[in-house]
Amino acid sequence: MQKTLVLLGLLFLAFGCGLSKEEEVDDAISQAHRLLSANKCAEAIAVLNGVGQQTSNAEWLGVYADAQACLAPWSVVSFFATDLPNMSTSQSALVGSLATFQQAVMTSPSDGAYTNLRAAMNTLLYAGGISQVSHSNRVDALGLSAANNIGVHALYMMINQIGQFSRYYGNALSTTGVKGSAGVSQCYINYTDGDAQLIVTAYPAANNCNSFVLGHPQLTASRTRLCEGIVLFNNFIDIIGNISIGDTGNNGGLDELSANISDVCATAAGGGLDLGGTCTVKTHSVCLNDTNGDISAAQIERFYAVTWEALHQ
Repeated sequence: MQKTLVLLGLLFLAFGCGLSKEEEVDDAISQAHRLLSANKCAEAIAVLNGVGQQTSNAEWLGVYADAQACLAPWSVVSFFATDLPNMSTSQSALVGSLATFQQAVMTSPSDGAYTNLRAAMNTLLYAGGISQVSHSNRVDALGLSAANNIGVHALYMMINQIGQFSRYYGNALSTTGVKGSAGVSQCYINYTDGDAQLIVTAYPAANNCNSFVLGHPQLTASRTRLCEGIVLFNNFIDIIGNISIGDTGNNGGLDELSANISDVCATAAGGGLDLGGTCTVKTHSVCLNDTNGDISAAQIERFYAVTWEALHQ
């Protein structure tokens, strides 16, 4: 009898002293940080998955996104030390400068360097368990401070992803970032819409897109990829327009971005161009399925003409 009571007491102590759920999550986050410092990306993801998806825990989401980006591989240290100093905040030079980033590597649409970083961005963009992506929705779900931190975190990855997208689909050389200089394609996509063609025709010679039929075939033929470019650009604008980055002297001019490029859609629409919902959609599935019936093929062409194409010379 006495032995049984001792065993029951030991069992009670064993189970009674277990970690709470919050402590388990905190411990997983700490373990993941240690694993990432040793570049053990998959192991960090496994540890974080072990406590289940924590869609409302900003710290868990941040380290989970870092682990996904680690698989790319993408390093925030290299981003600040090597890449960001090469970024131009000039409206016509911004996109091309990002194509020169050392980490802006992409050899195919399925390249892990691109898809893993995109997955990391999506972890942050959908933070809070939201289904419709926007900074304001993340604020509602997580609070202003956490949403701002998530936004800055995502912004760094987006800048690199824009570099990948522009280098690959813009056929840009990694050394110069000049569009149409690394392959046959001179433009991002083919242009069949009359309004889009008028925009392309008005580009300066330095733009290099002077044909309606020399777009990148893998982008032109895929609405999925076209929508990737649309929501990437729109979420980039959404974040830089809603968070205060501040001029710290080492942010590569990030504080200037909003004023320089956030109005390209508004300017075009103000001139009477029908862009539909292409300038506001930030959720990939909404773009892909044209949920609101305002993202036609012609409107997508116009969007690319005034954004990716015009901003990349």
